[in-house]
Amino acid sequence: MSADLTARLMNLADATVSHHVAQLAEAGLILTRKDGHHRLHRAHTAALDLNLADVVRGAVSAPTPDDPYRDRVLRAFLQGGRLTTLPAQRKKKDVILHEPVTLFEHGRHYPEAEVNAVLGDVYAEVSTLRREMIGLGVLKRERGVYWRPAPPDPPAA
Repeated sequence: MSADLTARLMNLADATVSHHVAQLAEAGLILTRKDGHHRLHRAHTAALDLNLADVVRGAVSAPTPDDPYRDRVLRAFLQGGRLTTLPAQRKKKDVILHEPVTLFEHGRHYPEAEVNAVLGDVYAEVSTLRREMIGLGVLKRERGVYWRPAPPDPPAA
């Protein structure tokens, strides 16, 4: 549905609807495509299919490689494979944190010095990056040993 049609149906100003549509698109909750002079919007069902229990547990899936939001975030915060700054917004930070974890093998255990060396090639503030990755659950730690957890099983159909 276009923003101008939505504005008419809801008796709101076009600018108000456009503002909120832009916020929903930035949050990755809607997808937008151009159709002539109009932009058409639809729900991004993959982003909306999360349930509250998954969000609370941190079981949010990694961004998919074909996600346009992911691409925008990576272009904005990575330069030459290095992270320029860690985003403040949680959704953007989650996208960024799913990238360096791919440098670690599933099932392999790493001493902290090796983790620091790998992450140091990505970002200068290694301890911050490491702590954020652990907080998101994409990297695990116990007694100075780190590992990348196995990917979750796909939901039953």
